[in-house]
Amino acid sequence: MKSTSTNMKHSDSSLAPAANEKVRRFTELFHQRLDALNLIKQLNHMVKAVQRHRGMSMGLLGGNALFREDFTRLQHQIAGRLELFSTFTGRAPNLLPSRDLENLHSAWLTISHDWQEDSVIDNYELHCHLIEQLLAMIAALAKQMEQPIAAVLASAEPTKIYASSTVYPNRFKQLEVLHFATRLMPSVAEQIGRIRALATYTAALGFCDADYASKLRYAIQCTRVNNEKLRNQAKRMEGILEKDSPLLSQLKSYEIKLTYLLDMIEQDVLHEGHVTADSNKLFELATDIIDMYLNNVDEGTALIERWHNDEVENWIAAIN
Repeated sequence: MKSTSTNMKHSDSSLAPAANEKVRRFTELFHQRLDALNLIKQLNHMVKAVQRHRGMSMGLLGGNALFREDFTRLQHQIAGRLELFSTFTGRAPNLLPSRDLENLHSAWLTISHDWQEDSVIDNYELHCHLIEQLLAMIAALAKQMEQPIAAVLASAEPTKIYASSTVYPNRFKQLEVLHFATRLMPSVAEQIGRIRALATYTAALGFCDADYASKLRYAIQCTRVNNEKLRNQAKRMEGILEKDSPLLSQLKSYEIKLTYLLDMIEQDVLHEGHVTADSNKLFELATDIIDMYLNNVDEGTALIERWHNDEVENWIAAIN
């Protein structure tokens, strides 16, 4: 019996390194994804700030000095956000290529340095390029969240089958929310942001030339088309998430506001002659809509984070 007991003890201890390696790898992936979610949150807030910076700078270049105080404060905030983001990426160097971070710093330096001397169209395009970079980084980080941690670990053990609806109860919900919150919703918010910038400038200037009219019409057309996709997806999401996303129900009322904004711009800005639309009113109305859309992005990210924390229990269930 003694010999048998000793053999059993030896057998159990021989399994410990493999078990410990699984725990170590799970913990590593768990914290890596927490870091990714943190970076996504920071990028979302940076997108929001740079979008506002673009709209305010366009208003200032158009001659509306009322944006000056908020603009100066916002410029300092963006610089601070970028530095903070750089520090956090240092904690998780494998999540994003170092070149992406270098490009962000370079793009912001180009925008913020002597921006008053830039042409209006250069100022607009430089902001759009930076925001595209930020959105691409959000999408890249979100892609790393598509597979549950246990599924990633199971891929290294092809003979072990973990994937099931009981082990991953939120798997398909997570894919839907990731697409909605990190791709579709930010894309529509950015299109509205472009409309805000162009309309604010044109209203501040008091005149809409052919080039800006063309850009505005194109942005409005894209927004109408993509917002229809967003509406359909939001209905789908309401059914999937039920009470997990209370802000979704508010999107319907904001669709009315968006329609009003687009109609007002088409009637009061996109016409020949003097433009009498109030640039501050246009900016504030568009900002209210954009903020609501981006609040849904934050809510979606928080939901993903909640499900991510549930993965501890899911993993325990998967290995037993």
